[in-house]
Amino acid sequence: MKKNNLKKIFIIFIFFIIFSCSSTKKSLSVSSSTLTGKTYKLMNMFEDNGITISFYNTEFYGYGGANTYFGEYELRRGNILFIKNIEVTKISEEEEAITEEKDYLKYLTAASSIEFNGEELVINTLDNDLKLIFKRLY
Repeated sequence: MKKNNLKKIFIIFIFFIIFSCSSTKKSLSVSSSTLTGKTYKLMNMFEDNGITISFYNTEFYGYGGANTYFGEYELRRGNILFIKNIEVTKISEEEEAITEEKDYLKYLTAASSIEFNGEELVINTLDNDLKLIFKRLY
């Protein structure tokens, strides 16, 4: 009887190991050191504009589709994101690109949290239906 119980416990243990090690995309804890030195491209909107974001310590910068932009960010409790002090260079005068860039920066300013799974960086906004999904370039 004891061998039978041990066998059941062993089988349950094996199932637990298999399911806990499955290859699901889990969100990793995000810190400034996780982001520093990495560049991402926006993939779920304005794809033709080549919008990017890069991080260095507590600052970010990138190309907004018409101009370059930069600012500061703060992370709290691993995934709460605050975007501050966004500045934009005035290089391009192409109206459509500038309009899309303004929309992107408006969404970025409304950031509420950040998720990272090793491949994608997702910035959630105060509008729960809107997410900025980035793919790592380098």
